[in-house]
Amino acid sequence: MSFGNAARGVLLVVLFFVVCLAPAAAAPWLFVTDIHLDPASHHRGPIHLGSDSNVALLDSAIAAMKRVDPHPPVVVIGGDELAHIFDWSRAGATFDFIARRFDAAFPDAQFVLTLGNEDSACGDYETAPHSTFLHDIARSWGPLVNRHGAAPGFATTFPRDGFYTARLPLAHVQAVVIDDVFWSPRYHSCTHDGDPGAATIAELRRALHASSDQHWILLHIPPGIDAYSTAHLVHRLVVVPFLDPLPRELFDGLIADPSAHVTLVLAAHTHKFAYRIAGTAERPVPMLLMPSISPIFGNAPGFLTAQADPDGTLSDIESYAFDGTDWQRMGGFPALGVSRFTGPALADLHKRLAHDDALRKRFEILYEGGGEPEIDERSWMTYWCSATAFSATAFRACDDQGGTSLLTQRGIKAVVVVVAIALVVAMIVAYAVYLRARRRNAGLR
Repeated sequence: MSFGNAARGVLLVVLFFVVCLAPAAAAPWLFVTDIHLDPASHHRGPIHLGSDSNVALLDSAIAAMKRVDPHPPVVVIGGDELAHIFDWSRAGATFDFIARRFDAAFPDAQFVLTLGNEDSACGDYETAPHSTFLHDIARSWGPLVNRHGAAPGFATTFPRDGFYTARLPLAHVQAVVIDDVFWSPRYHSCTHDGDPGAATIAELRRALHASSDQHWILLHIPPGIDAYSTAHLVHRLVVVPFLDPLPRELFDGLIADPSAHVTLVLAAHTHKFAYRIAGTAERPVPMLLMPSISPIFGNAPGFLTAQADPDGTLSDIESYAFDGTDWQRMGGFPALGVSRFTGPALADLHKRLAHDDALRKRFEILYEGGGEPEIDERSWMTYWCSATAFSATAFRACDDQGGTSLLTQRGIKAVVVVVAIALVVAMIVAYAVYLRARRRNAGLR
């Protein structure tokens, strides 16, 4: 054998070991939320825009997920499995139906399930702690959530108030799942059982300080300002918050506390692809807002895939959206110049969005998944500020609205104008009454 042939043989052996024995890249994780399934829908094809999901859209979404990510190690579901208009007597059965659909598609995946405001057996924002409904969900979803022994406490703590912790298949990374619907100003319990909001804060604090692991917090409603309601429903007359001020402040404080080791927050509720930056300027914590399957708010149905790096950082977050015919890859955060989803990377993106019109247009398309446009030049600052300003005071300072409490400067002017008009009308009415009384008295003489 010549030296050249021997060298080629050695090279082939080396290549064999490199290709066949090197560890394969880990499969991406799936991120799904706001399914809002309406089991009573009789529409045969997948719903596209303007309605909640039907079974055909759910099946289409799961099939698309399986095509792009056949064997995800983890599937995150961010809450609001039930439709906005719902027969609450079917709540438990619908949750069970969704669990069976996902389990059949991804029988080896670990699921991380979060509750949303629609996830109740008695009404929107009416989750009842210790309810039969929560016990039913724990039974149907327990095998998926506790797969590989990841969440041994799920069956005990979840039926109480939706809280549990789960070990993720990453070294020293733990998921802490809470139901923050209890912190919403719209929340009211159909059983009036104690103060679940305070209990949730206490559970979260204990879980974050119980270990030195990195913590991912999963919740449905993001802390901060509701940009859509503020910009389009009340036309920036008032600042509309998602959560009550006290629990939101306590939550923000826990994220910012270095001893809590919070490295990522996952939220949903807005139905849109977006981000928030929590924590502090010195230690920014990334927050990912997942797009919804339901297209009821004009957004295209969507879901995300992401690599979970060994250090606990998400990278290559890609979005997929349904255009009415097929599921399309939209580009995700790499299209915005963010490969690794970290606080500093988001802070840099946030600065670039303020000055780069082309980047802003790209973000707006991702935000809607290619659906009906919601962000325009007049409302852009409201959306931009909501990514970092979580309190009404901070938001008004960012959006240059001034004002006091939840009123903006524009709102105060509107109130002043309304009050002035009311005073003028009152004076005119009073003068008319005075003249009428005077004429009546003159006639009596």
